[in-house]
Amino acid sequence: MKKLYMLLLIVATLISGGLIGKVAKGGPFNFLSTELTFQFMRNGDIINTSFFKLNFGLYISANVAQVFFLLLSVFIYCKTAPKIFTGK
Repeated sequence: MKKLYMLLLIVATLISGGLIGKVAKGGPFNFLSTELTFQFMRNGDIINTSFFKLNFGLYISANVAQVFFLLLSVFIYCKTAPKIFTGK
């Protein structure tokens, strides 16, 4: 149950951090939208036949707001999980 709680916190913070990062673009908190992108094998076909195409790739993108929110979620988890899941 603790793992599910942590997973929900992480997913919620990544989504909300991405949203806040996009909203902050062009405003006074523009630094929150600074984004780092990592991609591996973009449009790199490994197997390409006339009827079958196999493509493996990885694309990760994170902005500053998502990193801040992720650190906040870890802090929230450490403070709330022992109180929520006592005696289990």
